[in-house]
Amino acid sequence: MTVKNPITTPFEDGFIMPAEFEKQDAVWIVWAMNMETWYNGGYEARHAQVELAEAITKAGTHVNVIVPNRMFITAERVFSDMDVSIYEMTTEDCWVRDTGAIYVKNRATGEVRGVDFKFNGYGGEINGTTIRYADDDLMARKMLQISGHERYKTRFILEGGSINTDGEGTIITTESCLLNANRNSTLNRAEIEGKLHDYLGCQKVIWLKEGIDTGEGETDGHVDDVCAFIAPGEVVCCYTDDENDECYDIYKDCYETLCNSTDAKGRKLKVHKLTVAAPCYLSEEEGENITDIDAVGQADDGTWRDEGELAVGSYANFLITNGSIIFPMYGVSTDDEAIQRMKEIAGDRYIVRPVNVRSIALGGGSIHCITQQQPH
Repeated sequence: MTVKNPITTPFEDGFIMPAEFEKQDAVWIVWAMNMETWYNGGYEARHAQVELAEAITKAGTHVNVIVPNRMFITAERVFSDMDVSIYEMTTEDCWVRDTGAIYVKNRATGEVRGVDFKFNGYGGEINGTTIRYADDDLMARKMLQISGHERYKTRFILEGGSINTDGEGTIITTESCLLNANRNSTLNRAEIEGKLHDYLGCQKVIWLKEGIDTGEGETDGHVDDVCAFIAPGEVVCCYTDDENDECYDIYKDCYETLCNSTDAKGRKLKVHKLTVAAPCYLSEEEGENITDIDAVGQADDGTWRDEGELAVGSYANFLITNGSIIFPMYGVSTDDEAIQRMKEIAGDRYIVRPVNVRSIALGGGSIHCITQQQPH
């Protein structure tokens, strides 16, 4: 169905981005199909996505699965025992957090609409992941047609993984991503904060210096690999006392910044330390069984992921949905410790539902990256 496209901004119309811990109608997943991202054609990654969908469904949230034409019938069979909706769509890759619609809500009326931000493949020709991002840039438009929500369109470049909100006017983000010249080079910090205000209802931005995935061809430091709101005024942040950890200084700086920050309502943040994941490296077989890529941030030998490359395995990259935390495991030594720590932090507020997503991490992301919530 076609949808209305307001010429105003969400904030003008009384809309704000809800927090992830608020009630949701659905979660979107795009099936992993890009041969240039996924080991063994994405079979293992898709298997992990099925387990992910099962965990989300057990949380009481409906799952919308986007699949390409050639996999539609297969998807029907794979999901035949689950109550999911399957939609056919042409995509380049499956990072719906970054390419899909970001939904906003009017607190007074309860109405939900969506924002269609510009997507440029994590930086376009300046150290971007790929130059073939046109189909992904259309994903938000198509999602909103399917869900029947009005669409705000902006040329402002923003990925959903680069922000985290408390739903009360506070957004946490990183300078390494949002102030990067490969996103919105004509805008300064104040102007970028203005865009976050106009389109997401942000009243205050908490700026962290950088995230942990800042290498060439990566996300330039998305915040969802470092921290996340779990309640108003309450944040979890990855942290380690191991000074030999290559990201030690980053975690320390992020933690200290958050501890010394207040939110849009003036509350001092309560910050929980979350376990840092043990390293997860690509094996020789995994590195060799990924198709060569025509991209910007590729290695000198023409490949994209190589043996020994460190996957970005963050325990902060979880999804909160309807009283559950869908929590990532990576098949590493720290998994049990991280699950226990998350349960301690969650208390009786959330059910922690672990899912092994090592195969997804090998492609460059985790649970939060590969999902997008649709609020109630």
